[in-house]
Amino acid sequence: MTMYALIRALGLVAYLAFSLSLALGLASRSGGLSPQALDRRVIRQLLHRSAAVVGVIVLAMHIGLTVVDTYVSTSVSAVLVPFTASYKGGSLGIGTLALYAFVLAALSGWLRLVTARLASERGWRWLHRVAYLGWGLCLLHGVLAGPDLARPWALSTYGVGVAAVAVGYLVHRLGSRHTLRRGVDGSFRFREAR
Repeated sequence: MTMYALIRALGLVAYLAFSLSLALGLASRSGGLSPQALDRRVIRQLLHRSAAVVGVIVLAMHIGLTVVDTYVSTSVSAVLVPFTASYKGGSLGIGTLALYAFVLAALSGWLRLVTARLASERGWRWLHRVAYLGWGLCLLHGVLAGPDLARPWALSTYGVGVAAVAVGYLVHRLGSRHTLRRGVDGSFRFREAR
């Protein structure tokens, strides 16, 4: 059972890291035009990327330990092919779909210049937004797969993640009307928010 507790803890840490990354990604798109506001945006963007990297690393550990755990047998194919696991197949399938969404979002982030050139900046943004889907599926996976949702610490962990994303969304929607955009060539430009 120690392995199960570690797997569960890693899943929750990955969820919190992805929640923080999503919130910071949302918040980093708004702000003022002053040098200090630009500095804050750069810091939020670096924290957004760092939280995403932590999330991916911890998610890999969560999945790796799930496969090597002997208490509940989960094969590599059950992890990679959605809804084929014999134990909690539905919730693990949702987790697999979340994994694919996060991998796609991470790859689009790491290959930003390449994907923005091939698909345009707008196309890149739509591709990178698959992280929203991944986060929602991650939350659903944790709620359905974990037996401890009724425990206050688990409920508060999920609540903290939802609150972080909600605050990021509010900062994004209510922030400055000027949005900083990075062009394909790496240069920055401003535009009025919709």
